[in-house]
Amino acid sequence: MNFETRGKMTANELTFPVVCFHRHLLRVRNDWDALVTTTTAGVKNGMFDNMLVVDSNGKAIRVKSARKLHGVGLFWGFNPMVDRRIKVELVYDGDLFPMTVDEVRNLVLGSFKNRHGWQTRGDFDELKTVVEKAPTVAEIIRLVTS
Repeated sequence: MNFETRGKMTANELTFPVVCFHRHLLRVRNDWDALVTTTTAGVKNGMFDNMLVVDSNGKAIRVKSARKLHGVGLFWGFNPMVDRRIKVELVYDGDLFPMTVDEVRNLVLGSFKNRHGWQTRGDFDELKTVVEKAPTVAEIIRLVTS
């Protein structure tokens, strides 16, 4: 199934939570709304460009970019104090594909190495050790969420 030609993927095609990898960052999203809700600055800054989304069962999809759909909340997402909140449509780059636990683990450990913020955690060494031993993708996602 090619999502680029089909146009939309639905929430039930992924098992949440998911982990999103973009550059050296990783973010966990607990549901479809959290995955497709952002700010206009997020889209402008390319937060979805070439992003990899991996679900709790190890299904992955590459996101090429995102298109703004509409504002979210009161006043169509406009707020004078913060950037506009919006929903986006994800533009996929290919089909869903499987990822192994080791592949996901290596991406997470790479994020640990390349993003200094992880090392500032008081329990960083323990976190790294348990991620290295985690038996499933779901467990890895749970560990980096806590």
